Amino acid sequence: MSTLQELFEQKGAMLFQNESIALDHYYLEPYQDANDEDSDVYNMDSPFETDESKKKRRLCVQSRPFSLFKYFMDGSRRTYKVGDLVIPGRKIYPVIAAQVRAGCVERNRRKVNSKELFAKNYLLLSDSFNEVNYDEIKRCIDRCDKFNPSVTVEKYSYMKSKDSSPNSAAIAKANSLMHQMEVDILSDMVKAEILETDKMLIVDGPLQFLAEDSKKDEFADLFYNVVGVSKSFDPNLPTSDKRSSSHVGAFILDLKYGERTPVFRKKNSMMRVFGFWYLRIRKRTNIKNPLDGIIKVEKMAIREDIKNGFNTDVIDNISLSLLAEGIPTCHGRDNRWASHLYPIYMAETMIKSTFSSDIYFINQFQRNVFK
Repeated sequence: MSTLQELFEQKGAMLFQNESIALDHYYLEPYQDANDEDSDVYNMDSPFETDESKKKRRLCVQSRPFSLFKYFMDGSRRTYKVGDLVIPGRKIYPVIAAQVRAGCVERNRRKVNSKELFAKNYLLLSDSFNEVNYDEIKRCIDRCDKFNPSVTVEKYSYMKSKDSSPNSAAIAKANSLMHQMEVDILSDMVKAEILETDKMLIVDGPLQFLAEDSKKDEFADLFYNVVGVSKSFDPNLPTSDKRSSSHVGAFILDLKYGERTPVFRKKNSMMRVFGFWYLRIRKRTNIKNPLDGIIKVEKMAIREDIKNGFNTDVIDNISLSLLAEGIPTCHGRDNRWASHLYPIYMAETMIKSTFSSDIYFINQFQRNVFK
């Protein structure tokens, strides 16, 4: 039997395992809309909906709230540095292990039940690694039955112009693998024809599935009955491309309960068009910080929406449904409770319950597991 380090040595590669650390303790969780700074969001003076009023819209909050949503999806990952791989005569790149999860829950008769769950574990190696050595090591690790649960080998790509560090590049790869799981779950749901206009899906976070986008109409069709909801967003995004433009945070600061901004337009690097708006789901008297209780909502524009903007009545109904999803709360169980929708919290709780402990997961890569 041999360790991971000895396996690399047998295949002509040098791996140092001086320290193993949980990277999530060292890298702060970014805003959920962190990639929006690369999008064309500089059209906030022209509403992207049929009602072209630039004023904030006050929703008619009903005493018996309804909701168009029935399904709620979330993804999560944990990443660990388990060693450093020496690329002969060149550089040293980290070897990253990751636990990646994605799941969906369904509300049925006022209860939230597990619908679907994908769980995989990965060992991420730099794509600068010798192709022959990589293939041999991947073959040994993929077929190893001593890992519990099993581990799959994947490559990550580090670009100095794009990534702040190789660790960040590996974490981005883990996020991409997580997004692919979410798209796979969504594809299964669309094929099963269970999503409808009154049985919609909420995805935790923005709908920025860049690496998974096939650029075909069929990909956009997956998101017809889907919205993305971000509980954390960058308040410093500019409202226009002018140097003197205000920040989003200042623009939405005075939103009242049940009030939303107009829908704004943005386009990502894959040329997908989205509408996004901000909605306050908590009364200002019940929160500590001024931006608590405000969520950012995003919907992909499809067909006629791209040309004409979203129907204002549709956006109002979605917003009213999101207000209804604010009841009950996870107050006392999560410090993000004010902007956290309870069914999403339940999906997140289900997913995180499947993670192995940090110590157990890291120690797997220190043991003798290879024949």
